Amino acid sequence: MTTILEASGLGKRYEDFTLSDVALSIPRGTISGFFGANGAGKTTLMKLLAHQVPPSSGTVRVFGLSYADREVEIKNRIGYVPQEPVFYWGKSVRGTARFVRPFFDRWDGGLFYKLLDGFGVPREKKVKHLSRGQKTLLCLALALSHEAELLILDEPTAGLDVLHRREILDRLREFVANGERTVLVSSHVTDGLDEIAEYVYFLREGRIVLHEGKDDLLARFKRIQFKEGALETGLVRSLADVRHHPFGNAGLVSDFPAVRERLAAGIATGDVVVESARLEDVFVVLAKGA
Repeated sequence: MTTILEASGLGKRYEDFTLSDVALSIPRGTISGFFGANGAGKTTLMKLLAHQVPPSSGTVRVFGLSYADREVEIKNRIGYVPQEPVFYWGKSVRGTARFVRPFFDRWDGGLFYKLLDGFGVPREKKVKHLSRGQKTLLCLALALSHEAELLILDEPTAGLDVLHRREILDRLREFVANGERTVLVSSHVTDGLDEIAEYVYFLREGRIVLHEGKDDLLARFKRIQFKEGALETGLVRSLADVRHHPFGNAGLVSDFPAVRERLAAGIATGDVVVESARLEDVFVVLAKGA
């Protein structure tokens, strides 16, 4: 599978925060989700990958090219949606499109207005009068309207209602459907992104602490429902996010294949039930440092 983006030793130092030693290899034609609590470093990482801020250390290559040598060419081929979109607030939506258009060789005005109308963003309204969600949708429409090969999206569903969140997820599925285009998307909540992400990364305190294919991850993590006394004490202690209920207990196991045989007897009697975990369950555990 062709690699579209690579990062090595990537870091950024601020006075009160450091993103450290990020290594990435993103396959073309995939959707990768970057998750973590607020302040974990997701926005800093997205800015570095889109070259909105310079790194303190390390390198980024996109399409096999370096920003140091080919920044204009790279940015002509990517679409970037920041967490806090920045516009000329006094311009109208239509005026914003006219301003942006010359920066991209493959700008498609027809597609832009089709997206805009589908998102319900008024063409003549001034940007300063748009809601936070409408500003994000405007930014996404701009990013999708110049035949970008790579989208880098920072919290794109924040502040959107459920209908617009669903529409964005559908658009992202369509975007990568031909196998030639790629999406990186960050979020502090799964918010439906767990349905479309093929690879997941989890950041905590400025570091990537997990990187795995989603299907492999969810094959490892399982939620175990069990009656009192159905599991050996050592196994119960190894579970994360243990909850006690009137009719039983539940916990998250991080390596189900490794304990499958130890659960077999309880499963056979019905005293143990294995359920699929959600990405949200996994991320809560990781955020706590478990």
